[in-house]
Amino acid sequence: MGDEEGKRPEGFRPHLAIDDHMPCHAFTDKLLLLARGERVRSARQLERLSRPDVIFSDEPPARLVEAVVERQRVLGIPLTPVPAPDEGAAPDARLPAAPPEEAFARPERVPFHVELLAARAIRRQAMHQVGELLVQAQAGRSLDLEPVRGTVRQVVASLRRNEQAFASLLRLKSIDSYTYTHSVNTCVLSVILAQRSELAEEAEIVGLGALMHDVGKAFLPQTILKKSGELDALEWELVKQHPTMGMEIVGRAETHPIAMQAVSQHHERLDGSGYPQGLSGADISLPGRIVAIADAYDAMTSDRVYHRAMPVPDAMRWVCEQAGVGFDARLVGTFVRTIGLFPVGSLVRLSTGELAVVASVNPLAISRPTVLIVATSGITANVEPHLLDLSEGARPHAAREIVVVENPAVSGLDIEGYLALVPGLAGQEYRGIHGLA
Repeated sequence: MGDEEGKRPEGFRPHLAIDDHMPCHAFTDKLLLLARGERVRSARQLERLSRPDVIFSDEPPARLVEAVVERQRVLGIPLTPVPAPDEGAAPDARLPAAPPEEAFARPERVPFHVELLAARAIRRQAMHQVGELLVQAQAGRSLDLEPVRGTVRQVVASLRRNEQAFASLLRLKSIDSYTYTHSVNTCVLSVILAQRSELAEEAEIVGLGALMHDVGKAFLPQTILKKSGELDALEWELVKQHPTMGMEIVGRAETHPIAMQAVSQHHERLDGSGYPQGLSGADISLPGRIVAIADAYDAMTSDRVYHRAMPVPDAMRWVCEQAGVGFDARLVGTFVRTIGLFPVGSLVRLSTGELAVVASVNPLAISRPTVLIVATSGITANVEPHLLDLSEGARPHAAREIVVVENPAVSGLDIEGYLALVPGLAGQEYRGIHGLA
């Protein structure tokens, strides 16, 4: 690494300012802070880079090579070449190759429009049960988890039958039912991520913890939860205790340790900046890391009393920037390739003025999904729907790109109806469409 400039001298510390691109990698003995080519975004990052434990080098240690590659990949930074390791080098010193396209394939077992009906019913049931859990917690009663376990089991089964059906419902949000929809969405996203990790067999338990991750908020005053302005110091300290309070009540229900880790650690961050314990690095469990990403992403893309929802592409870029900083870099890479910058069901405007519904995510080109064209201009469907692959290799359509995400409520278009037309989602074989990663 660093063939052109050579190895940085020991003790090298670059002069950096906000918006500068990193000339090399910055890391500690445990964490990658910023990868070469990454932009310095904030004063907080500058302060962290100024600490004496930070090392600046063109050559990260073997244990961080994978994190460097994953960070550069998800941010679109050209990958820094890594010299081939010696025969005796540790396996993680090798540059991980980009996964083949077929590695992301997920066979569809149930047509989209059929599974969508089941997913909607399961979602309503899960939202109701979140409300029941909060009532039980507020009343000081033990949580009755048997019905909840059954519902999470149904969520997992639905995702396995047709992942896109349930995932398409993630965009349906209401500020009035935020607590319930956020808990269910976090559960769904956590299960999707867990199924692609070492916890695939425990995805149901991770989902249970994710569904209950905010149960500790039952003990917070409504004046805090519904406050439209900034919290004062005392209010913020109370909010930071909700994972601990949640863990205590969940623990009394004899919950699996994996679910308890999801509840207690969903606000912990790899760099130690999280709460309530300020855990860092390997001290944060895999369930905690998974639910942290799912929780933050859904919260940012939802309307709250104190902030408007962030556009999905902006939220996903922020998640990417947190790879190896606050979030697990490998999980971020998986999450981005799975959900994409434009999730399935998004209504988007192309650079040609055409209106389209995102039909599938391309894990190898997340900004260029396959879309279903529904209009040549305006917001009213006026063409026979047809598929278009926006990926770079799909000529002559590579010139088209997504320029904005539209609000489907304004158009009145039946998004689910359009998705049901897509062959790959309808349970038929269609090799031109990628499934979710």
